[in-house]
Amino acid sequence: MKKLNACIGNILMAVAILFPLSVMGQADYSVAKINPALVKDADAVLRVDEVFWDIKSQAEAVRKTRLVVTIFNENGEEHYGTLGVGYDKFTKVIDISGTLYDENGKQVKKLKNADIEDYSNGIAGDDISDSRAKRASFGKKSYQYPYTIEYVQEVRTRNMMFYPNWTPEPEEGCAVEYSVFKIKTPAGFEFRYKEYNGAPAVKKSKDADGADIYEWISKDYVRPKTSDLYPLPGYDRTPMVEVAPADFEVQDYKGNFRTWEDFSRFYYTLNAGRDVLPANVQEEVKALVKDADTDREKIERIYKWMQGRSRYVSIQLGIGGWQTIDAATVARTGYGDCKALTNFTLAALKVAGVPACAALIRAGKEALIRPDFPMSRFNHVIACAFAGKDTVWLECTSPTTKPNFMGSFTGGRPALLVLPTGGKLVATPDYKAPQNVRRSVSSVKLNETGDGEIESRAVYTGLQHEPRISILQQASKEEQKKWLVSHINLPSMDLQGFELTEGQDKEPSVTEKLTLNVRNCATKTGTRLFVKPSLLSRSFGFPATSERTTDFYLPVSEYNFTDLDTVSYAVPANYKLETTLPAFQIASAFGNYELKTTFENNRLICTRKVVMNGGRYESKDFAAWVDFLKKIRKADRAQVVFVENKL
Repeated sequence: MKKLNACIGNILMAVAILFPLSVMGQADYSVAKINPALVKDADAVLRVDEVFWDIKSQAEAVRKTRLVVTIFNENGEEHYGTLGVGYDKFTKVIDISGTLYDENGKQVKKLKNADIEDYSNGIAGDDISDSRAKRASFGKKSYQYPYTIEYVQEVRTRNMMFYPNWTPEPEEGCAVEYSVFKIKTPAGFEFRYKEYNGAPAVKKSKDADGADIYEWISKDYVRPKTSDLYPLPGYDRTPMVEVAPADFEVQDYKGNFRTWEDFSRFYYTLNAGRDVLPANVQEEVKALVKDADTDREKIERIYKWMQGRSRYVSIQLGIGGWQTIDAATVARTGYGDCKALTNFTLAALKVAGVPACAALIRAGKEALIRPDFPMSRFNHVIACAFAGKDTVWLECTSPTTKPNFMGSFTGGRPALLVLPTGGKLVATPDYKAPQNVRRSVSSVKLNETGDGEIESRAVYTGLQHEPRISILQQASKEEQKKWLVSHINLPSMDLQGFELTEGQDKEPSVTEKLTLNVRNCATKTGTRLFVKPSLLSRSFGFPATSERTTDFYLPVSEYNFTDLDTVSYAVPANYKLETTLPAFQIASAFGNYELKTTFENNRLICTRKVVMNGGRYESKDFAAWVDFLKKIRKADRAQVVFVENKL
């Protein structure tokens, strides 16, 4: 069973109070009883994986879970040896228990209170949070493999914004013997669910007391170990049952998630009236924007002002995980979480007369929500301001990000605008190949041994600038140098000097300057020098086979880019060109490649252009992808040969 939403926690309970299933009577956990097909190459086998979501009302539910897992090695132990249970103001852990069995199914040990730790579950050291967690374990590598662990837990929640999701798929390299997800509700109680990616269909029934029962069952599920270079995102391939409330209550608030408009309206109501700045701060904002010519200029000034006077601190106290601290408090303290800093920015924009709203988003590299199933899976809040017909997105937790740059953290995905009458899903800025550019110019001075002195200047924009802006802003000079050395695609080189500078234009960029000494920059063989035109260029991984039965995915955060590289070689005067100059043009659905070379006055000039288009492709296109990579590799391996002129 995958980890579920942290606000709900992973909760199990004793066998006696779990829902009645025929498998519950099973007490023989000897390894010999497992189907050999499940054991083959497995790190662990989940013998029993049960989740019971017992809905009492719109305001309360109990989640009970039981996991029996046979562990075969250290990887299996890493995946399933430890039990974690989160809780907070809205959730109470009722019970945790556990039993360990040997290979023959004989009980070895029962879980004791001393085996259960309790600790703060905050994200970082300066978090303000009431989130905590319990962690249970029998210890690592203390028992001979294979052995079996049974964990059971129960938790009560009074936060009904979040329902648990379910997948029958185990961790990679593991298998499931029996998995079941069961929901019990009062008769006629409404909630919502949807199956994705081949998840089993629901079975509906009635309990003896007339309660409604919903069950999803999976048996003998094997997840093989894979070295797939291009797997589909888990979002698109993992069997999953998504579950969400229709109507719900949390603390003194009521809402429903039937539509995105309903969701937006609830969040707006939860935070209404908290966007009022103190009078002195309002005057400060008015003075800041009084001579601004456009709303766009007002937005940019306020955003920079906010970044300079506030810092991010995660605040998760009770309903504060969803309800913002008021703008006056942020003005006084100078800190807040994503909700609070966004609300503070919106309050300032309101004073300046600029229309704006909060936007809920699921942040993280290529993280997405399902537009067809409204539910609370957002984990971040940003600001959306309007300058005439233009939309300006603001990441309010960053002290350095430029306005309207979302990058890989929040770009290219749906965001829910929060409006009083109900908002809608809109798309944040996407970053295609034309925006994610590396433009480099390198000068190489070759000597007669093939060694070279290189001066290089490269400008990175869009997603391509993100790694370098990160190390520029967060790493020491020595750390920057180590990072650059590890990312320069050259053997036997010595980085003599470097400089990283942030661009001052509105579109974010980083300029990188390098000075390198490279041994064997060209290959010397007898009287000849072999020179590679593609020096300092990006290399690509290469699949072992061109056959594929499933769709494949080229992550857009890595494969949406344009590389424009020019390398100029000063060839020793006593060498002359011996071969023809290579030239390549390669076109495909995945992108384009072009290489040109010229030679004049003992200077070899090589220009290389690569454009890549990431995304999902059908399995039938995989052979064409491999062929595209082969052609690029062949072109990049082309060499220009110079021979010593002895006349």
